[in-house]
Amino acid sequence: MKIQWADRALRDLEELLEFIAVDNPGAARRLHDRVFRKTDHLEAFPFFGPFSVEAGDPFREILVKPLRLLYLNEGETVTVVAVYREEASLRVEGN
Repeated sequence: MKIQWADRALRDLEELLEFIAVDNPGAARRLHDRVFRKTDHLEAFPFFGPFSVEAGDPFREILVKPLRLLYLNEGETVTVVAVYREEASLRVEGN
């Protein structure tokens, strides 16, 4: 199983980590490490997270407090498609 990140997901993660780092660089580094440890688990467990309540099937979600990561299992590849704060509402096109 291969893990890949959509460009937008990486940009969103980077922006969130930069925001946190302004006040607490250590917390930003720890969160970065936790995010990548958790997404690395998707290689062995691509169905780890539940379906996203907001986006629905086929999107799944994992929580890395204070973030939510939205991903797709695409056969041999898992793609992280979005990263957002856990309290944020995910806006789905057409709703």
